Amino acid sequence: MESGRQKVTRKDVAREAGVSETIVSYVLNKNRYVKDEKRQRVLEAVEKLQYQPNNIARALHGKGSLQILFIAEELSSGYFSELVSQMSRDAYRRGYMISLCESQEEDEFVSHILSRQFDGLFVSASGVTDRELKLLVKSGIPMVLFLNREISCDLRDTVVVDTGLYEGSRECVKHLVKNGCRNFVYLDKTGKQCDRDIHWKGFFDQIKESEITFAQEQRISGCEDIKELEKRLQLLLEKNPSVDAIVARYDDLAAVALSVAGRTGRKVPDDLMVTGFDNDFISNYVSPALTTVEIQKEEVAKSAMEALLSLIRHDEVDKKISFTARLVIRESTGKKSYCKQ
Repeated sequence: MESGRQKVTRKDVAREAGVSETIVSYVLNKNRYVKDEKRQRVLEAVEKLQYQPNNIARALHGKGSLQILFIAEELSSGYFSELVSQMSRDAYRRGYMISLCESQEEDEFVSHILSRQFDGLFVSASGVTDRELKLLVKSGIPMVLFLNREISCDLRDTVVVDTGLYEGSRECVKHLVKNGCRNFVYLDKTGKQCDRDIHWKGFFDQIKESEITFAQEQRISGCEDIKELEKRLQLLLEKNPSVDAIVARYDDLAAVALSVAGRTGRKVPDDLMVTGFDNDFISNYVSPALTTVEIQKEEVAKSAMEALLSLIRHDEVDKKISFTARLVIRESTGKKSYCKQ
């Protein structure tokens, strides 16, 4: 392009091709649902105008951007960090780079994603709304969805990964009931409450099946931050001395529960039993050590990456990948001699 010449924009390409900017984005993102005739017009316009945004030259030669996006609700959990770390290493060995993005409650969120020419997406189901998920599915971009909430829309060619949240949560309740617990508290993650969360559903379904009475106020949910969660838990334990079990959504929340239990004069596990989830490194360093649930992180990461690459190549791939989570019993629900590692 000649020096001083005004930079060509996507809008210019759309005008030249006689299509919308969205169609231009879909074509440059290798969207297979764009009609051949429109696709050809866009590519001809790109060549004529010498449009050269990020990685477009590679995309035009069929090599893609070699970029993958991971959309998540939160990026701070230990489990998520380990999962993304393993997937990033695997992706790099295969010539890809993974970018991370927290969900944004904006109308243009999906269009911004699709305009970036990512070859594929990893998506945490709780990280997007149903509307956003429908738009992503409709776009045709290769996508692997981690199932952590109930989904109601048609997922078409999306690969769904079930990491074992539901059954793992049920196992926590079964274990505590077997140990004599009858008065439960559910310690939910911070942020907006999600009644379709798979972990919560597993907990509540098993509570009902075990014929345990559970009031809505025994679910600590929708907290803005850890301090609010800690305060609400302490007030609940002081108000209800008969609570004998806490099931936490994550190990770090279970660690908070251990601290609050100590401040309210409860001995764990004698007076109160606590379970976490994810078998994060902290679970072995708190006292007493946490009973928790371990997800097959390495296997999940490897299978998810293989599935997404297969979608990108348009190869055949199983649309549902399921894993079994494992209950790891430690001192927070009994004596160390009962520990199953």
